[in-house]
Amino acid sequence: MATLVRTCPKCRKLMWVKDEQMTSLNDSTIRMTCPHCRQLVRLSLVTQGENAAGPKMGH
Repeated sequence: MATLVRTCPKCRKLMWVKDEQMTSLNDSTIRMTCPHCRQLVRLSLVTQGENAAGPKMGH
């Protein structure tokens, strides 16, 4: 998996997430710590549709 760019659901700042920073909970959810607010966040991965090949930017 490549680097994902996501918005933190807690502080709303952009996070650049690398493979070594994330923990897979299941096929469609990852868990990581936000580098800005240091909160543990869960992020859903887009697995179907036209955006499935790229990161979801949150807008």
